[in-house]
Amino acid sequence: MNKKYISLVVVALLLSACGGSSSSSKNDGKGSIDLVEYLPSKSMTKTFSSVERDGDDVDTSHYEELIEVKGNTITTTVNSKLEEKIVFSDTNITTTSFDEDGNDIDNSFRYVDLGDTLLSKKITFSENNDLGKISTDLDFTCKLKSKESKFEKNDHIYTGDLLKIECIGDGEIVYDIKQTLLDAGVASDLNGSHSIYNTSYVYLKKGIGEVASIDDDCVTNDKLSMVVNDKAKSTECVKKKYEYEFYLP
Repeated sequence: MNKKYISLVVVALLLSACGGSSSSSKNDGKGSIDLVEYLPSKSMTKTFSSVERDGDDVDTSHYEELIEVKGNTITTTVNSKLEEKIVFSDTNITTTSFDEDGNDIDNSFRYVDLGDTLLSKKITFSENNDLGKISTDLDFTCKLKSKESKFEKNDHIYTGDLLKIECIGDGEIVYDIKQTLLDAGVASDLNGSHSIYNTSYVYLKKGIGEVASIDDDCVTNDKLSMVVNDKAKSTECVKKKYEYEFYLP
């Protein structure tokens, strides 16, 4: 997956929220908000700060996006590698994301309204490690939440014409622990299915595109850092975990 996929849900999804696999909820493409206006309007280089925290561990890094706008086509390159290509028409937006696993093509309406679904897709993946097999199955949905004139987080402040997009990943993660470990009494409390409910947000600014993505996670079991329940009460969260990306003008 490319750099915008953060943890279970991420953030290419966050950028490609403007080009999701399903169209707006009313399915007519006649909304009053033109999503193209909230993509980069001219070629530019954007620098981002990425901040990840998992308990007491905090990691901060920076990266640059080289964005080229030619007519109805917008390309994004990171470290000399093409990450994304957006092509828009009078009514639609097609987003192609590129990574080592292949290309992912999403389509959406260009014109939408507040409350419309921009992206709706199922995400499934699995991995094998020393414990056994870990499988994740999520229904991932992004909706156009609101228009904002200001967003502030940490020391970053963005003003102007902003769109706020809410993304929710709802599903489960299944730990299939190796039998030899179970027989030895290791990780038996991890074995089985665990529910996930993850809420994240992305902010787009007119003429600029993405300026921030925010993913604050509630982890209720410190042995299961990937099992997030953002519906839980704050008192049930056992450690602080978050993933932020901020555009540095």
